[in-house]
Amino acid sequence: MLDSFRRLMGATPEKTSSQEDFDKLNHVAPLKTQLGAKTGDSKQHASFICREAILDRKQKVAAYEFSLGRELQARMLDSSALIRRVYDEAMLRNLAPIGIARLLGGRHSFIRMSPTSLRNPLLKPLVTPTTVVMINPGNLAAADMTEVRHNLNYLEEIGIKHGWSLDRPRPELAEFIPKADFIEVDTTRFDGITLKSMSFDMHAANTKQMLIASELQSYDDFNLCFQSGYNFFTGPFVTSRENWQPAKSEINRITVFEALNLIRNGAEFDAITHCLRKDPILTFKLLRYINSPGIGLQNKVNEIHQALMILGRDRFYRWLSLLLFDFRNPGYQENVLKEQALVRARFMEMLAGQGCVPDTPDHLFITGLFSLLDVMIGQTLESVLKQVSLAEVVTAALHGEHGIIRTALQLTIAAEKNQDEEMAALSAQCGIDDAKATELMLEAMNWSQQVFAATEESSQ
Repeated sequence: MLDSFRRLMGATPEKTSSQEDFDKLNHVAPLKTQLGAKTGDSKQHASFICREAILDRKQKVAAYEFSLGRELQARMLDSSALIRRVYDEAMLRNLAPIGIARLLGGRHSFIRMSPTSLRNPLLKPLVTPTTVVMINPGNLAAADMTEVRHNLNYLEEIGIKHGWSLDRPRPELAEFIPKADFIEVDTTRFDGITLKSMSFDMHAANTKQMLIASELQSYDDFNLCFQSGYNFFTGPFVTSRENWQPAKSEINRITVFEALNLIRNGAEFDAITHCLRKDPILTFKLLRYINSPGIGLQNKVNEIHQALMILGRDRFYRWLSLLLFDFRNPGYQENVLKEQALVRARFMEMLAGQGCVPDTPDHLFITGLFSLLDVMIGQTLESVLKQVSLAEVVTAALHGEHGIIRTALQLTIAAEKNQDEEMAALSAQCGIDDAKATELMLEAMNWSQQVFAATEESSQ
C-alpha cells in the first residue's frame, strides 16, 4: 500500500518514511474522498479549503489566502518532507479545478505551500498574474538550499509569483528574500521596532516587493504596520471591537428597521410607501436602484409604490437589508465585515435544500446577513433583534439555539476562522460533502464582490 500511495500522490520514495508518518497524515490532513477510498478507510473525510481576507492600504479586500487551515498547517511544519508534499497535493487537488482567479475578479490568491512542493504539476493550472505561492520555510537545512533554488527557478519559468512567510529571523534565506515578490511577516513574533526596520530594509533591497503584515490583533497593530509602510494586512483585528467607532451613515436605520418590520408583518404597500417617504435619502436610493441598468426597465419609475410593485416583497426586503450595511467613508472594519456578511448570506442561501438544510433560502440569507450586524453598527445582538421582526427560526439561530440553520451558520464561520476539523464535522451534520461546500463558498465570494461593488456605487 505504501508504494501505491506514493505513486498516487507523485511522491518520491524516502527511506525515512514510515507507516506512522502516514497514520499521522491521515489524522491531521485527510485527503479528498476519492483518495481516501484508496486506503480502504471509509471513515475518512476530505480536506477543506479555508479563506482569509487580506487588505490593502486603501482598506479594501485585495486578496484571499487559501489553505487547509492555519492550525493544521502549523502542525505540519515540522513533519517529514513527504508528509508536507502530500498535504500540499491535497490542497492543490481542491484548488486546481475551481478557477479561483476568475472568481476573485482580479484579486490576488495566495496559496500556502512548503518549499519541497514547488514543482508540483498541479500548480500549472493555477498560473495567473494574480496567483502567488506563499512558501512556509519550516526547518530548512543547508542541504535543502540547492533544491530550493531549482524550485524557485521552476516557478519563474512557469510564470507564477512567490513569497516567503516569516515567523522569526531567517538569515539562511538571505539570498532568497530580496528576490521574492511578497514577504509575509507574522507580527506576533516581532516587536514594533523590528517590524519597522524589516519594512525599511526589505523595501530598500527591492522597491517592488510587497509586504504583508499578518496575525494583526488590534487596531494599534494595524496602525503601526500601516505607518511602517506595509502593503497588505490580515489577522483577527478585522472583527475586533477594540477602539470601535461605528461609521456614520446617510441611512436612517430606524426607518429601515421600521420598513423591514412592515414587510415581515405583511403590511400593504401603501403603508410601506408612507414609511419610506419620511426618508428622502432612502427614497432616492430606491428610485436610483429600480432605474439602474441592472434592473433593465424600459420606462423610468418615479413612484415608490410602483418600485415596490416591480421589486416584490422578497426582493425589496433583501435590498433594504443590505442598506443596513451602508456607511459613509467606511474604514477597513466596515469594508471587510460588510463583505464577510455578504459571503455568509449568499453561502447560506445556496445551502438551501442541500443535504439536511431546509429549502428556505430567504431565512438562510437573512441569518447570514444579520449575523454580523451587531458588530457592524456597534450594538448588542439583543438590541438589534428587538428592532426588527424576523422569522422565529432566524432569531433562534442568531441567538445560538440548536438547529440546522444554526449549524449552517457555524459552518461558514468555521471556514472564516480556518477551523478545518470543525468544518468537517459541521459539513457532515449538514449532509454536504466538501467539494460541494467549497464550490458554494467560492460562488458566494464571487457574488459578494459584485454586490459589494454595486452597493459602493449606490453610496456615492
